[in-house]
Amino acid sequence: MTPTLSPFAGLLQIAYVTSDIDQAIAYFDREHNVPEWARLPAIEIESTPGRTCTLNIALAFVGATQLELIQPLSGDDHIYRDALPASEFAIRHHHIAQLIATEAEFDRQREELAAQGAPIVLDGQLPGTARYFYTDHRATLGHYFEHIWYTPAGLAGLEQLPRNGGRQ
Repeated sequence: MTPTLSPFAGLLQIAYVTSDIDQAIAYFDREHNVPEWARLPAIEIESTPGRTCTLNIALAFVGATQLELIQPLSGDDHIYRDALPASEFAIRHHHIAQLIATEAEFDRQREELAAQGAPIVLDGQLPGTARYFYTDHRATLGHYFEHIWYTPAGLAGLEQLPRNGGRQ
């Protein structure tokens, strides 16, 4: 069965995990001209129903693409922590995220991917803001996909994120 919604449709975000969010932000400023970030320090997210993890997150837009930096801090954060070396500073590509337009499309895609046996490795929601799940495509593509649907309030929040045009 072929999914009715490709995970590449509605590409919103490129996400990286890091062992130090401050160093990662400085790197993206210095090397990629992305100086402006919204920081979400020590945010707790649902990793699976009934389980949470705490992360430092930074978000920024460059054009229409959102960048996300994630520093795992505690809890059920192995999906992020496992991509990093144990002791030195690192930034590693982690996932790309697909923005799904409606909650019905989100539910349909989740059901289709689960029926196909796609490993769903993270599954949660930010009440009143978003629902999300990750599928694991590391064996074939080298990364995860995040599938995310935002409520109208969540979409309004995206509009508040810093926009970087890059320095000349």
